[in-house]
Parts: sequence; structure tokens; C-alpha cells
Amino acid sequence: MPRFIGTKDYNFFQNISRELVDAVVQTQVFLFKMISNESKTNLYGESLDKAYYEGVSIFGMVEYGDESQQYDGFGQDTIQEVTFRFNQDTCIVKDVMPEVGDIIFFNDGYYEITNTNQTQLVGMQATNNFSIECITYLTRRSQLNIEPRNI
Repeated sequence: MPRFIGTKDYNFFQNISRELVDAVVQTQVFLFKMISNESKTNLYGESLDKAYYEGVSIFGMVEYGDESQQYDGFGQDTIQEVTFRFNQDTCIVKDVMPEVGDIIFFNDGYYEITNTNQTQLVGMQATNNFSIECITYLTRRSQLNIEPRNI
């Protein structure tokens, strides 16, 4: 089967993407990787006391979903889904690959990754994966062990 997109073409797309995101858009976020062996899980496999590595600065694209308010008897919660997109090569260079459970800090909010996709392909070739898409939701700051809390 002939390949219409070669290595030079793929590298060209990657360089344009990096320049657009890093130099033009310049939306900086901080990615906090979860330390899985220090995060204790309960009977249901849920981790209520998660630990995170120090945040890594990375540029990306941000797409906000609709925001809604929910009252659950303990107070009002803001529910918002936000999609973050990162250049895959940038993540490799910075040695951070976003995964489910990691936290993204952006615009004074903390967003937990619930799903990741790598479906933006150059020339529809699986070997030419272009970006990482992270589906997140706004999470409470009080549930995170990321910053010192005022007691």
C-alpha cells in the first residue's frame, strides 16, 4: 500500500503545530501526574487520597464545554467539561504523557482527566499520531493534595 505522507511531511505538520500552539496561541497549563503507587485505593478501586508529582508546564489548546450548577445537599457544585489538546511530540520531549486520573491546572481551576484520545492522524496513518486529547471535568481543590491548604 503506498504511503502518501512521508517522514518529512509528518515532521512539517508537527513543527507547524508546535509553532502555532507554543508561539501564537500560548495557552499554558500545568499537568500534574498522579503517583499511582502512593495513591491508596479503597474496596471499589477508587482513590480518595491521591498523590501527585510536581506540575509540568505545557502549552495546549483548550475547549470549554457547557457549565452547570448542581446542588447535592452539601452545597452548590459547578460542573464543567473541558477538553485539552496537546501536541504528542511536545509531551514526549517534556516526558509527560497525560493519563486518566492526572490533573490539569488552568485558569485557576483544577481539571481531572477522565479520558484520553489519540485520534488525530496525519494522512490517516496510525503511525502518524499527531495530538493527545484529554477530556476533563472541573474538580474541587479541597480533594487534591497539590497545593498547601489553609486550615
